[in-house]
Amino acid sequence: MEKDELVIAEILMGAKRLFGTHGLKKTTMEEIATAAGKGKSTLYYYFPSKKEIFEAVVEEEMKNVVKKLREAINSCTSSKDKLLAFIKAQFTSVRGNQCFRLVVFEEAFDSMKLLMYLKSRYEQIQIDMIKEVLLGGTQTGEFKELSQTKMNKIALVMITAFRGMHYPPKSAQPELADGEYFDEMIDLLMEGIGRPTEKT
Repeated sequence: MEKDELVIAEILMGAKRLFGTHGLKKTTMEEIATAAGKGKSTLYYYFPSKKEIFEAVVEEEMKNVVKKLREAINSCTSSKDKLLAFIKAQFTSVRGNQCFRLVVFEEAFDSMKLLMYLKSRYEQIQIDMIKEVLLGGTQTGEFKELSQTKMNKIALVMITAFRGMHYPPKSAQPELADGEYFDEMIDLLMEGIGRPTEKT
């Protein structure tokens, strides 16, 4: 990692901790500089304002989640296991960033344009990952033949369903807290697109 990249990483790490605790509005550039172990002039050299730091932190978090999703998918061999690994990795990432995610929502109105762009890009990356798994499962015979249109629709439905698992109805929150329903969700999906197993 080059010096500039290292300095930026330290700034973003310190800023993320502060944003997760105090929010964007209550965090000052001076506090970010202290948390990162840098002078204020160094902060301003890399970032013109606190808003740019916040935006960089949000983007970095999204990149980290995408990396974890990719690693989870690549660690499995069967397409069914890839889908299950995807949703579990997504769930773990959301839970691990709970405080920061709440801050992002609080600040959403001030940074709406950027956040909507990042959200849209992040969701498209996830949809493309799911389509990749579906295509792989079709090619190996694990899934039924699926047209491109069908894969697009299934990927969109799956991402929407996965997102819903992170924001369940209040009455279901204790049951869904540890992701125990993920297997059921994937099994339900496999009923529709999986190849039937031959009975002996």
